[in-house]
Amino acid sequence: METFIVYLDDKQYALQQLVPMLPVNGTPSVTAKWILIGCPPRLKRHTSRWLTQPAQKKWRQTWTQELTEDVVRLLEASGNEVSVITAHGALVQLTKQIKGEVGHARVVDARRPKLSVNFDPVTEEQPQEKSNWALPGGILAMGAAIVIASE
Repeated sequence: METFIVYLDDKQYALQQLVPMLPVNGTPSVTAKWILIGCPPRLKRHTSRWLTQPAQKKWRQTWTQELTEDVVRLLEASGNEVSVITAHGALVQLTKQIKGEVGHARVVDARRPKLSVNFDPVTEEQPQEKSNWALPGGILAMGAAIVIASE
């Protein structure tokens, strides 16, 4: 049985990435084990300040369950075994831990790319991409002031 470890943070983007990996109707389906890992967004400083640690953990787990419910339904309809985990801490360490438990597994990073956000890698071999669009706010403000002054 093949094992897939999938990191996701957006339902629609994850479905776009995972549907092509599923067997097409008419082909013999090979069941696989799918481990879906939800990567909830970080709470803002002011929000996390007023929530207790258990409340934050519960919110992260609820967010992950809501995110993965359609994906789980799709995978289970194909006869696959699915488990859901909420990511806490470094993703590389989580990947190592899961691979240690299940053995060989294919890792799929199905997180939606975001402008000016550098994601943490999920494996040590994953190349770290640097966003070219990240600019300090001062440079943007100065550029806007120059454009306004020139008109």
